[in-house]
Amino acid sequence: MKTSSILKNAPLKLLFAVIIILFTGVSVTAANDGNPSGNIVKNIPEGVAQQWQTSVGPVVTGSVDFDALPSRARKFLSKHCDGHAVVKCNKTFSTGEYDIQLADGINFRFDSKGNVIEAEAPEGYSLSSPLLKAVVPGKLYHLLIHNGFYESVEAVHRDREGYRITVADPVFKAVTFDPSGVLTLVVND
Repeated sequence: MKTSSILKNAPLKLLFAVIIILFTGVSVTAANDGNPSGNIVKNIPEGVAQQWQTSVGPVVTGSVDFDALPSRARKFLSKHCDGHAVVKCNKTFSTGEYDIQLADGINFRFDSKGNVIEAEAPEGYSLSSPLLKAVVPGKLYHLLIHNGFYESVEAVHRDREGYRITVADPVFKAVTFDPSGVLTLVVND
């Protein structure tokens, strides 16, 4: 069997078209002698084409529309960051977490339910007192005020172990608290 006769087979054309679609994410049409319309693969609907990637392998993270954020995250941003434009909104598909960057450089990470799990100020800046109060529990916020850290907090990270607060302090690099607000560790520079 000659190579040219193999390429004339509709099943091989279909396979070739599907491979091109998977690797390029664009719509493909191919001639088919037995099909009066001349197309094996119709144009891909726009919504489907947007979900495809242009590289090989699973999608790990990708840009999402702000409206795709959980409602709790949208409400938090509207209430505490009103007036600051969202310039980046990405989702990590394996964990369901969302990374948000505001125009002023503040970065947030939200879990799949919309809870803040990380807030980070841009390099050389600290989180504002009202924003810090919104990110950490009241008891922890009062401890930060009492210990003089509330004006120097660069980042807050929350996980099951508690809170890790990165501070701009000449002596301390970070302080960690358990979920109930008890100081567990002070990291020296």
